Amino acid sequence: MDRLCRRGALDLALMAACDQSPDSAHRLGDEEFVVVLGTGHPELAADRVELRDLAEQEWVRFDHDSALDGVLLNALRDNGIAPATAARVSQTATAVRWAAHGLGATLAPASAVPAGYEHLVRPVSPAVSQPVVAVIRRDAGPGETALLELLRRETWGRPAAAAARSML
Repeated sequence: MDRLCRRGALDLALMAACDQSPDSAHRLGDEEFVVVLGTGHPELAADRVELRDLAEQEWVRFDHDSALDGVLLNALRDNGIAPATAARVSQTATAVRWAAHGLGATLAPASAVPAGYEHLVRPVSPAVSQPVVAVIRRDAGPGETALLELLRRETWGRPAAAAARSML
């Protein structure tokens, strides 16, 4: 993405901040990750799920070199969990759907949960989040600048529990 921005091929990009984010990136806030569990999972009774309570859970994970799999793996390892992998996917929506059908749990950005699955989503403790940045082209025009200002006014740090309730 950085390469595309430098070549002027993108007007504006939203992305998770990482070591390769351009210096010109504009931090917008943080996005919380949520756990998606299968229908009837006992942890769905909680308002927030302790990651340690999922130590025996199998996981629907992402491709080996994906940033999302890195977030999932780091969150679990930070909580003393060596994840058992039920499946690997390349798309977040697929991970959510497979988790919802009971293949295993998954950890996904709250905004990436497709409509209709909100009742199977819970925020986790300790909270897992990732900074969100916007990158605009160097010679940005009034359209890109206005969109960036609109994005800056958005509430990016809204807790996942509130976001899930507002989707219902």
